[in-house]
Amino acid sequence: MLDYIIMGMVLEEELTGYDIVKEVQNSIGNFYKANYGRLYPALSKLAEKGFLTMREEMQGKRLKKYYQTTALGRQTFLNWLSAPVDPNAGGDFQLAQIFFYGELPKELRDQRLREYEALLEKTLQQLQQIESTLPSENLSDKDYFGISTLYYGFAQAHNTLRWLAYIREQKPLSQFLNDHNEQNKKEKRQ
Repeated sequence: MLDYIIMGMVLEEELTGYDIVKEVQNSIGNFYKANYGRLYPALSKLAEKGFLTMREEMQGKRLKKYYQTTALGRQTFLNWLSAPVDPNAGGDFQLAQIFFYGELPKELRDQRLREYEALLEKTLQQLQQIESTLPSENLSDKDYFGISTLYYGFAQAHNTLRWLAYIREQKPLSQFLNDHNEQNKKEKRQ
């Protein structure tokens, strides 16, 4: 995933490794952590494969390396970005992919978001099937905390579906946060 994030970050502008880490921290850093120990080997590997260009420039007494995505890197990145969301890849991978969806044509972006919604609907159906087989009363501590993860899955899927509807329709994100906060208040009152 780091390779794609790097290529996405330097798709439109040259950045140093330090700049890339800062961009990641200031954008997708709430769900993905980039560190210098993994970043610099990835930058070298991507440059060797022809996915990035690397330009050196002296600034004072420091030699800075600037990276930017090549045509091959852009095509590789767009191929990854255009692929359907992988339901088994984990939330961080899915969010990283969606983070860059502004680079996709609207029709393809909408198609991928609808496919992801369909996967989540299927997940909810599977969770409901599992729930129907579980005891609901007189639970041991072991059962209680085991079953509680099922309900965490329900909450995550429902929240993700609501979020996907907002971003697919490109509603104001502040409206999503307001609606989310109102929903939380309503649930606390119940």
